[in-house]
Amino acid sequence: MAKKTKGDDAPNLHRLKAEFPEIHAALATGKIPSLRRALVLAGLKPERSRLEKLKNSWAKASDAERASFLAWLVSKDALPAAAAPPEAGPQPAGTPIASGRYLLPSTIAGIRTIMTRRGLKPADVMAEMGFPPDGRPLARALTRNASLRLSVIAGLEAWLSRNAGEGC
Repeated sequence: MAKKTKGDDAPNLHRLKAEFPEIHAALATGKIPSLRRALVLAGLKPERSRLEKLKNSWAKASDAERASFLAWLVSKDALPAAAAPPEAGPQPAGTPIASGRYLLPSTIAGIRTIMTRRGLKPADVMAEMGFPPDGRPLARALTRNASLRLSVIAGLEAWLSRNAGEGC
């Protein structure tokens, strides 16, 4: 018998169909959104606690996302400033903030830190740079590493220079 891999759902689906036909039918019709949820409802898997979900998310987060999260905790007074990781100082003038049209991870962490400290949203940053306050392109660049227009990258470079004392 072959070893069961993490992505092999067949045994769980077969067990659901045999032992819990109502739950299997609800899963098949989309009334239950995921196999994991169906297994929890059937009592075959335990419900994960918020702490377990947080630990899982932390393990999957990038270094920049972790640093941004810790900065957010400090800004909410949920974590003492001494417990946050040391921040990189301001980047020297001429240090690139992007590779082509994609922001560097250190730049993303710096932007997030400044935004968290100042309570800004991506739309606010775009408006401060003189662009229409549509924050979607910047939000996508910060969360999904999407590309930005070169004019936005140039604007971010100037914005980061102006806010250098804020944590970038």
